Amino acid sequence: MTTTDSNYDAGVYIDPLSDWGWKTLFGSDRYKEHLISFINAVYPELGVTDISYQNNEDMGDSFFSRSSRFDLVCDTDKGETVMVEVQKAEQTYFYEREIWTSSFKIRDQAPQGDWDYHLKGVYSIGIINFEPEKIEGYSWDDDEFLHSFTLREDRDFQPMTNLLRFSFIAVKKFHKKVEELDNILEKWVYLFGNMKRLENRPKELQDRVFESFFRAAEIAKLPTKELQIYRNSIMNENDWKNAINHAAELAEEKGREEERMKNAKGFLSQGVPAETIAKVTGLSVDQVLELK
Repeated sequence: MTTTDSNYDAGVYIDPLSDWGWKTLFGSDRYKEHLISFINAVYPELGVTDISYQNNEDMGDSFFSRSSRFDLVCDTDKGETVMVEVQKAEQTYFYEREIWTSSFKIRDQAPQGDWDYHLKGVYSIGIINFEPEKIEGYSWDDDEFLHSFTLREDRDFQPMTNLLRFSFIAVKKFHKKVEELDNILEKWVYLFGNMKRLENRPKELQDRVFESFFRAAEIAKLPTKELQIYRNSIMNENDWKNAINHAAELAEEKGREEERMKNAKGFLSQGVPAETIAKVTGLSVDQVLELK
C-alpha cells in the first residue's frame, strides 16, 4: 500500500468526509450498498438489507421555525430511521443538537387522528472529524473511537428502550494501521481518515463493498463537470477552515493585547516608569501613558 501527501485536488481518491464526497459515495441509490454496510457495521442488530433516502431537511411547524439538517437520512427495510452526519468542527451544545434533530424523526411518526404511540426506532450516527475532548460536558476515553448512548435506568443501567440510540465515531481517535484492522467498522473508519492519501486499494480491504467503494471514489474517472464540482467543494472547505483559523488567531491576539494592557495598568499602579513598562509588555510608550 502506498500513500501520498498531496492535497485533495491532486489525490487519487475522493475524500469521503468532504461534503460532496460523502453525499456522492453514500447518498445515492447507485451506491447505497456503501451506506447499508456502514450502518450495519455500527448497528449490526438492525440487519439492514435495503434503505430509501429521505429529504435531508425537516422544517418546523411554521415558516419561522428553525430547520433541522442532516447529511443523510434514510429509512430501513424494517421502517427504522437512520441519520448519519459528518461533523467537521466543534460546536457548542453538540449532544443537545443531536437530541433535537432526532426529535423531528420521532414526532413525524405520529399520524393524523387516533394513535397508540407505537414507534419505530430512530438511530443517529455522528462522524466527528475533530478532537472529541472539545465537546462540552463529556469525557471521551482516549482509547475508544466509538461511543454509543441509549436511554437507561440510573441504578442498574437496564435499557428503557432501544428505539432511540446515538453513536459517535471520532475519526481522529482511530490510530490502527491497515494491517491491524479487525472488522468492517474499523475498515470504514480507517478509510474515513486515510482515503484521501491512498494511491491504491490495500490488500486488507478486498471485501466486495470496498471494491465498489474504491471504484466509485476514483477521481480520474469523474466526468469533467463532477470533477469541477468536487474541486470547488474542496476549495470551499479549505476557505472555510482558513477563515475559522484566522478568526481564532485574531481572538488569540486580542486576548494577548488585553493581557498586556492589564499588566501595564498593574505596573503603572506600582509606579513603574512608562518606558520600562513599554519594554516589558511590548506596548508603545504612548499606549502605556493612555492607560493612566
